[in-house]
Amino acid sequence: MTSRQRLLYAALIVALMGGVALWRMDLFLQAFHVTMRQLERGGPARWRILGEVVLFGAILLMTLRVVPLRVEPKRDAAVALSATLLGWIVEAWGTRTGVWSYYTGEQPPLWVVPGWTLGALVIGRVAEEVEVRWGGLLEGRRPLVYWGFVFAFTAVFWAFVLPAAPRPSSLAVFLLLLAGLLVRPDPKDAAVLLTGLAYVFIADFWGTTNGCWAYYVQRRVPGGIALGILYGMFLDTALVFASIKAARLALGFDRRQ
Repeated sequence: MTSRQRLLYAALIVALMGGVALWRMDLFLQAFHVTMRQLERGGPARWRILGEVVLFGAILLMTLRVVPLRVEPKRDAAVALSATLLGWIVEAWGTRTGVWSYYTGEQPPLWVVPGWTLGALVIGRVAEEVEVRWGGLLEGRRPLVYWGFVFAFTAVFWAFVLPAAPRPSSLAVFLLLLAGLLVRPDPKDAAVLLTGLAYVFIADFWGTTNGCWAYYVQRRVPGGIALGILYGMFLDTALVFASIKAARLALGFDRRQ
């Protein structure tokens, strides 16, 4: 892997982000004006918006730094394609059933889908670094982590979805994501699941606290935002993992080898 290849990867990421911003310039300018008004108000509003800007900037910088760490076009293209397709399917389901909604009211907002593409690439790469540095801490605990996630995902998904969307489409989405965990399961993937939970927590914390999206439970119970973030952590991690698993199967790559 050369510096030129890394630079090309970074340029592609910037082009994708810039393309989305130009495509939805209306939303970009709206967010800019809202941010400036909050900064002008001063006081707690200013500190809150500064915190959101810093967190969002950290997510972008992490993406630019992490994705170019590994240059594998074929594998990355498979992951990106899987994440884009699954991301659109789940976003369409979630917004059209009312499990969550975006401030624009779109069902689904297409400008969000590239976030799944980049998120899957970031989580996959960070998980590899986690495995190298702290994989020893997981030895002997991988089956517990892996199957514990499967159980927790199932419990959280239905506890959250049944009151809002007990529909056949909900079962279809659940089975689609569960397949990623149950088809050729490998406890060695514990690092991917743990990394996904941590990364999604940061992303969901940013998105829910600034009102970019909201889960239905936020309107129903006190502390609903925390429950929404918890649900998002398991749902989004399962989606990213299913994307990575689909890419492996498509390329004939066996994680257990």
